[in-house]
Amino acid sequence: MSLARRVQLARRVAQLSAAGVRCAPRFQGQTLPGRLALAIDPDFLMHRRDEGLAVRSILVTGTNGKTTTTALVKELLGPNALSNRGSNLPWGVATVLAEGTSRSRDAVFEVDEAYVPSVARSLTPAVLVWLNMSRDQLDRSLEVRRLAARIAESATDIDTLVANAGDPLIVAHASEFRRCLWVKGPEEWRNDALSCPRCTSELLYETTWRCVNCGLHEPEADYQVDAMGQLSAHGEAIALLHPGLPGSFNLLNASLAVVAVAAATGGAVEQLARHATVTRGVEGRFTTWWLTGVETTPSLTTYLAKNPAGWHANLAMLNDADAELVLGLNAKVADGRDTSWIWDVAFESLGIGPVIATGERATDLALRLEVAGFDVTVEASQRAAIRLAASRGRNRIVYLGNYTAFRSLIGDLPALGAIAALGSEVAL
Repeated sequence: MSLARRVQLARRVAQLSAAGVRCAPRFQGQTLPGRLALAIDPDFLMHRRDEGLAVRSILVTGTNGKTTTTALVKELLGPNALSNRGSNLPWGVATVLAEGTSRSRDAVFEVDEAYVPSVARSLTPAVLVWLNMSRDQLDRSLEVRRLAARIAESATDIDTLVANAGDPLIVAHASEFRRCLWVKGPEEWRNDALSCPRCTSELLYETTWRCVNCGLHEPEADYQVDAMGQLSAHGEAIALLHPGLPGSFNLLNASLAVVAVAAATGGAVEQLARHATVTRGVEGRFTTWWLTGVETTPSLTTYLAKNPAGWHANLAMLNDADAELVLGLNAKVADGRDTSWIWDVAFESLGIGPVIATGERATDLALRLEVAGFDVTVEASQRAAIRLAASRGRNRIVYLGNYTAFRSLIGDLPALGAIAALGSEVAL
């Protein structure tokens, strides 16, 4: 079979399977089209690019924030840009490319850290956005420094790296990239980089960070955003960011998105910054819902966090004495079976209480919360946990869960009569 016919067959099979998946929305087969396409044509990504799709592409990787940052980039690239948003393995990218048309010359793909080199070889992207590196899926992911080294293997296939200057694990592996644009945010997660990634000596964190031994240090930031959203270029204020999402970490995500799109398209950072916003929550993240199926009709705000860094960032926003707090923990394959990481989450810093622990590992979470001093109620059923929180009489419920717990709750919301509130920004 000729190459052209193989590519055509792969695309047609993917499109037919995608139509079947859409007819059965509860079937968890959203990546099936891409799997089939890659089985027929292992170089499907490259061949679709050669046909004129995703000619100017941006890849987004890192442990936390891929989906949100991808959504921000997509908003800036416009409605014709391709994007996967969530399905971040090669077959997720292939599924999107199978559906693309000749108008889809711009694209942004979030990519799992381990697959960045292979996707980059296929697409030769204009920009890689590298968000952060932290422990995740402890039972099966590579040690974080090895994973950072693997991402750096993509350097020869990428024009520009746009990266977080505050993460030593990124900086230590960025020297191979031809061009680096550094962005600094208002705060950092330090617990996965307490020692130098190069020589293992102590890292000192002051205004900037540096190794006490080998000279590895924080690079001078090309762009910096403060806690109020003020974006500066080499110390000069250029724009005020309003990403429509809470948390200082989303200010960094928005800044990285803006700089990446400017690097890929030649646009002006200060102009793009005015449009770096999302109008609704991202796949249920940071979304407020009205629970019309619950007698008291409270609001519910949903957050996702999958590892210590993510929980740290989200817990910082949840000190609200007027809300019932529900925390969910699962340990399915997509989460990682090992939940020992919850002991590295500083629940003691959380001022809100009591707490309802839910999910299939609710008792593990409850023990950790009790050690942190909380009054905890265990309710394994997430739907029942939300109903229990609503029965306590407050007007607001806040839910924070890890990956599959969060997705399961989002799937349960129709049974609770949930209606998404207009806009996505959460008032805390």
